[in-house]
Amino acid sequence: MIWLTWRQLRPTLITAAVLLGVAAVYFVITGEHIRHTYSSDLSTCRSNCAQVLDNFAGSYQNLRALIQLVVHAVPALIGIFWGAPLIAAEFERGTHRMAWNQSVTPTRWLAFKLAGGALASAVAAGVLSLLFTWWAGPQDKIDASPFDWNVFGTRDITPVGYALFAFALGALLGLLTRRGVLTAMALTVAVYVGVQVVVATQIRPHIMPTQTMSVSVDAQLLSHPVDTTITGSASGPTVTFKVKAPAGSWKLSQTPVVDGSGAKLPMSAVQNCIEGPVQSQSDLANCLAPYNPHVGVRYDPASDFWPLQWYETGIYVALAGVLAGLCFWRIRGHRD
Repeated sequence: MIWLTWRQLRPTLITAAVLLGVAAVYFVITGEHIRHTYSSDLSTCRSNCAQVLDNFAGSYQNLRALIQLVVHAVPALIGIFWGAPLIAAEFERGTHRMAWNQSVTPTRWLAFKLAGGALASAVAAGVLSLLFTWWAGPQDKIDASPFDWNVFGTRDITPVGYALFAFALGALLGLLTRRGVLTAMALTVAVYVGVQVVVATQIRPHIMPTQTMSVSVDAQLLSHPVDTTITGSASGPTVTFKVKAPAGSWKLSQTPVVDGSGAKLPMSAVQNCIEGPVQSQSDLANCLAPYNPHVGVRYDPASDFWPLQWYETGIYVALAGVLAGLCFWRIRGHRD
């Protein structure tokens, strides 16, 4: 049975190995160049290091974004082209009967197919993620938060969990649709994307206990334009304070500006200050000081990154296990 499973998966596995080999060569060659450039820029810059590093990151920004899309897509492609046809194609061709009529039980047949495909899926996604995480490391240090959705899901170990889930999902949908390979492929894409959105937006922010902090809207805060903005609108002046969470953390939400009593800062107070003799953001802070304005920020600290990686990967691996269990439960009902 192991030999038969290998023969069936061999073309796909060889193709995947070749593609991973090409990717590895590309990542190693270009990654070494990127790291050399990064080290050189750091060693030669003087007072303008921030601008030099921004230029360095910007030169690779589009390429990194493109590769991120590819890494995002790989688990879905595994579910579509490895998982969905795994069983559905066998039923379409009727080749499952050959194994079942040779003293191989459907459960054993399914176990070997799922184990082989799951191992290949985990290795492919893991190797690609490892290569890309190393390649993008110098750029990520400059302009990427590890909690950004397009970073968190394409680095380190989460792609392995995504790949296992997508593979098991495709296998189950292929088993349910039986001879409908294309239907299973389409359903795999729809369900996988839906689960990804739900987990990223509704589950991930609540996995770890969050922390809160109160940030005073004072002259020190307003002296950093990157942290705050003052905009205008058709209905009049509007002040928006974009307060940053601690470095490396994941900002989840921010309260409106409130006064010392905890009530929302009245817009009339802001308008009076803006329309008055305010020449700078520092003047604005001094004008608002009697109200004791401050903003509440809820965030996950930087130390939560790896626990979140493990928890989310565990969620997807558990889901993959449940889907595999449903495959075994469903296969017992097939007799042809």
